Amino acid sequence: MSSLSLSLSTWPIPRGTEHAFGAIGNTQTCTAQGFFNQLLLGGPLYNLMLAIYYLLIGKYNLTEEEIAKRYEKYMHVTAILPTLGFAIAGLPLTLYNNANLWCWIASYPEESESMSGENNDIPCERGHGSWLYRWLFFYAPLWFIIAAITIIMIMLTTSIRTEEKRFIEMQRQHRSNSSAGNRRGIPTGSNASKDPRVETLNLERSRKMFFQALFYVSAFYATW
Repeated sequence: MSSLSLSLSTWPIPRGTEHAFGAIGNTQTCTAQGFFNQLLLGGPLYNLMLAIYYLLIGKYNLTEEEIAKRYEKYMHVTAILPTLGFAIAGLPLTLYNNANLWCWIASYPEESESMSGENNDIPCERGHGSWLYRWLFFYAPLWFIIAAITIIMIMLTTSIRTEEKRFIEMQRQHRSNSSAGNRRGIPTGSNASKDPRVETLNLERSRKMFFQALFYVSAFYATW
């Protein structure tokens, strides 16, 4: 819905608005577009939930079933409630007005407030304090999400690196014990010969999980 809303561009802006090419709407259509545009915040929030999902699997070794049972519903609530809450709050505050390319959080008339929130001589009819609400409802949460995903990726990378070093050390120790046993003529047993392959397999799975998370979050950075 938000993508469709953005694709309408200036059409929902009230007809006759200066410097708004193709504006054929009214206050109601502009408010509706602004509401759906604000719902875009749900995308970054779900990206954050996905990063947390990878962290739970990669660092804390939880299974998909455990995550679904214990955390999934809270992830959905964390992503959906702020998205809907901020979007709905903009309605009684009359925040959704012409924002040049589309309708979003903006003051009306446009000249009534500066980008820093300073009041001009023209009275503000709608969207008073829009500069502040843009930060409260969108920019601040977005920067928080970017910072949180960055921290999560660092934690995941550190965890994978630590696990890799531990596996390598276990393989070295096993080979050392096997060599010592062979020199003394002591059989090492089938389990000892199988352990390195198991450890290597687990390490490969961890690496694949890490790169999958990295590529997905990199796409998030590129789009936001």
